[in-house]
Amino acid sequence: MIIPRKYFVVKGKGLSKISELMAFNNALRNAGIHNVNLVPVSSILPPGIEEEPPHPLPPGSVVFVVMSERRLKGPAKISTGLSWAHGKPHGYVIEFHTGDSNSYTHARLEEMWEEIRLERNLVIERPRYLTEELEVPEGFYGSVVVALVFSEIDFLK
Repeated sequence: MIIPRKYFVVKGKGLSKISELMAFNNALRNAGIHNVNLVPVSSILPPGIEEEPPHPLPPGSVVFVVMSERRLKGPAKISTGLSWAHGKPHGYVIEFHTGDSNSYTHARLEEMWEEIRLERNLVIERPRYLTEELEVPEGFYGSVVVALVFSEIDFLK
């Protein structure tokens, strides 16, 4: 079993004339997480986890992330975002992938928190938000990324 102990949150955006995948790679580079192997996980923050400032990770590391990402060919405006909150019995991370502006993405994340509060008996701290948007010019591919990166983990037996 693996228990995350620390995390940080980053965002990035990228353009490419070649492909959506290259735009995504450029967004990861902009976010500072392009040189690691990303493993997507779902959205639970364990009790006692600590947030830390973003920092470089060893190249080639296998890193667990909760990631929100959007790619599109321009002309277009795209946005994506995450919101997270510590709580009891655990915390949550929510993602929104299909925005066209930071304000729209933020509003949808707030609506998602309302639904979570209505469906579950949670005690959570005030949610935090991070969004990223990009105006993708005609002839370009664009990508936006927001990721919660689990930067320190414990292995339990």
